[in-house]
Amino acid sequence: MKKIVKIVSVLCALVFCAAAVCACKDKKYLKYDSTGERYDYYLPDYVKVCKYKGLELPDLTYTPTEADIDKRVKQMVAAFCPRTEDPDRACIEGDVVDIGATCTFEDDGSTYSLLSFKTNEETGSGQAFVLGTDFFYFPALDEAVEGMLSGEDKTVTLTLPDPYYKDLVNSGRKIKMDIHLNYIDEVDYSVVDDEFYVDRLEYSKDNFRVAMTNKLTAEYAELIEDYKTKLAWNIICANSELIKVPEKEYNELYESALDSARGEAQSEDISLAEYAEKLGYDTLDDYYAYLKEKCENTCFEDMILYYIIRCEDLNYTDEYYSEQVLAMVKDYQIEDQSAAEDFLNYYYGIDNVKEEIRMKYAQKWVADNAKVREDVKTVYDNDLNPGMKSARDYIVH
Repeated sequence: MKKIVKIVSVLCALVFCAAAVCACKDKKYLKYDSTGERYDYYLPDYVKVCKYKGLELPDLTYTPTEADIDKRVKQMVAAFCPRTEDPDRACIEGDVVDIGATCTFEDDGSTYSLLSFKTNEETGSGQAFVLGTDFFYFPALDEAVEGMLSGEDKTVTLTLPDPYYKDLVNSGRKIKMDIHLNYIDEVDYSVVDDEFYVDRLEYSKDNFRVAMTNKLTAEYAELIEDYKTKLAWNIICANSELIKVPEKEYNELYESALDSARGEAQSEDISLAEYAEKLGYDTLDDYYAYLKEKCENTCFEDMILYYIIRCEDLNYTDEYYSEQVLAMVKDYQIEDQSAAEDFLNYYYGIDNVKEEIRMKYAQKWVADNAKVREDVKTVYDNDLNPGMKSARDYIVH
């Protein structure tokens, strides 16, 4: 009898332990049926994913003002007007100016490539734009350049607008810019009349203004849609946690990155250490550390995506797949889907392409399932997603 009681007690203990283990398991993830794809593990052991449905995002709808349209029209018109090179004066609104610039974020010192422009040593040109037309969606930059002389250097500290439509995720960050004014072109706008629009721009003056209004509206709509995806994704990454790195995928990424770096160094007939120095790293070990962090971060983001894909059983629609495939070959003027697939399969492997599209679709799904707060019009410094870190907390990774 004691033996029977002991066996029953052991069985009860085993059942209790099994129940406890199941209770600790991620029930939503357990429905995933192993397929042998990448990161084919029980991912909750590797990454702790935060809440990803119903994130709150600000409402950044945009309607172009008359002033915005005036500036866009001026940008286009200036390209067809006569110019006087390097007038003997400081630059003013309406001039075409060309700058070289080095831009860094003030908080962490990292390079901000969007507003960094290298001057070509042979041509002496960097980034040209019509001063005072918000070419960079950043009026403060135009104001900083206005009044400079050709060949002059200037260092300024600026704050990106919030929202900054050109790069919404970095809205409101402080930047330091070292600016060199390469040259000034004075534009003769006196030639602009009704005939000018028809002869040079192939529109009537009124119709050209309508066309620019539509173009500006479409541009901002695309920027805002892109922002929704980036912002929602950065919020998820900022609030999720890497538990451990999977060796298989990490090693594949690291070796691939290292092989690529070796190939670049070999093509330039320099050592890997010289290549690392050229990229701005003090030592080869510093470059290795950068590659390690980059590969770990890729694993982290990939695992979050696979976790969401598996929990929600996500897969792209045929329409979305077709759109993405054709978008990938847009620069090659391929308009047939079958031809596009053949092209992508030859260079990248169609399975890799499909997996990339699947992961991009998952990011879009997260953004589409977010809640837009109509009462919030700024990206940061608001009460969105209480208790969660903001997207900015992930930018420095």
